[in-house]
Amino acid sequence: MIDALISGKLIQTPQLKTGKSGNPYTNFLLSVHIGEEKPVVISGIGFAEIAEKIAKMGKGDALAVTGSLKPSQWEDKNSGETKHGLSITVSNSLSVYEIAKRKPKVANAAGTRSGGDNTYPFNDAVNF
Repeated sequence: MIDALISGKLIQTPQLKTGKSGNPYTNFLLSVHIGEEKPVVISGIGFAEIAEKIAKMGKGDALAVTGSLKPSQWEDKNSGETKHGLSITVSNSLSVYEIAKRKPKVANAAGTRSGGDNTYPFNDAVNF
């Protein structure tokens, strides 16, 4: 197993599913550019709260995930040949939607910047 941080774009809209135990999970595919002509496709699975966050995203959305990366293989249904790939079991995720929520508000016309419940003036004198 390899600990990994992977950033890419969702190839299709993830669907939230419920396992036999009643816990939510979601499978997804990420298109990851590695500097070559064709991007690498990474399959992933997330559980619980992470699955719920990822399932709210749509096709083409940027997503960064951390977790356990491992090689995978399967048989192509059309050609019958063995294919190889990578899959990640997600331990954490981050999307641009979460960054926008965490970002402090920008300066307003009065010259203050608000961050949560506090308001910070930034027009104080700078002495040299």
